[in-house]
Amino acid sequence: MRALAGRSATRLSLGMRRTALVGLSVVLVLALVSPAAAQTRPDFSGTWVFVKQKSDNLQQKVAAAVGPDYTVGSKKSEQARVWIRTWLEGFADPEKQVLTIEQTAKEFRSGLGDEMNIYYFGREATSMGPAGGSNKVTVAWQGDQLVTEERITKGKGHVRAVYTLLANGKSLQVDWHLEHGSMQEPLDVRLAFDRTPR
Repeated sequence: MRALAGRSATRLSLGMRRTALVGLSVVLVLALVSPAAAQTRPDFSGTWVFVKQKSDNLQQKVAAAVGPDYTVGSKKSEQARVWIRTWLEGFADPEKQVLTIEQTAKEFRSGLGDEMNIYYFGREATSMGPAGGSNKVTVAWQGDQLVTEERITKGKGHVRAVYTLLANGKSLQVDWHLEHGSMQEPLDVRLAFDRTPR
């Protein structure tokens, strides 16, 4: 009787060890194969309204970085600089103060007013630059932040935007960086938006 009890206890003990090992193996495999499966990414999709009071003074920063709103010479770069300034000041237009974002697993679309930029996760795309020419465009996750980048294919120019959700997804912060060969210095601005009710 004791022998039988000993055998069944051994079988039970071996069975429990096997179950524990199988369970541990499954957890390890899931952790190695799909580390992102357990982590859900923030969803930036929605309509966002610009909040001037929480944002940097765009007009002041544009004046310092880009320079006057007229050409000081006949160079092509001067024309590009004035064009960039006009493009940036267009943001003061009330119709361009609403940011629309559409996010899927494959694409990130972001735009003010009628302008919509499309970025593709995992691959580079091409877009038209603010002063003409073409840009190489990418989007990537950095933790819970989304980072879009546009680099001019010929010449010096770079646009980088870092999107961060705040206040349980009710507010959005966009840290925007622009460099161009015709500018006096790089432009760095922080823009704040509040989510509109769905």
